[in-house]
Amino acid sequence: MPRASLNKPTKVNASEWQHPNEKLRGLFQGQDVGTQITLIRYVTDVVGEGPTLHVHPYDEIFTIQEGRARFTVGDQIIDAEAGDIIYGPANVPHGYQNLGPGKLDSLDIHLSPEWLQTDLADAWEEGSALVNVSSKVEVK
Repeated sequence: MPRASLNKPTKVNASEWQHPNEKLRGLFQGQDVGTQITLIRYVTDVVGEGPTLHVHPYDEIFTIQEGRARFTVGDQIIDAEAGDIIYGPANVPHGYQNLGPGKLDSLDIHLSPEWLQTDLADAWEEGSALVNVSSKVEVK
């Protein structure tokens, strides 16, 4: 027999965790309902824009809801599109950018009850997409 959860079913209304006019479209920290997963929704219409290089002390799973993105995860470059899933291991630098055309909408699953992040870069160079930690490629 499966072990019963200590948590009760909970509904979190969209208005409680999503912010329609911001790039960081939503943040839901699992600790608020007693679970071990945090969700972040990131949306941008700007090609070349996205979360800069950073690390987390836990694994992260990226789900592309709409659009296309170029990820750097450690020394790997991974292009992803709507429906794709990317896995980012704990303590491995990663970041991603909108490849366009159009909107990028990503729902990122952090395997942690809270969002913990160390930023490694302040911004992307305008007009470029990350290829790896030390070089860039022009967006066409």
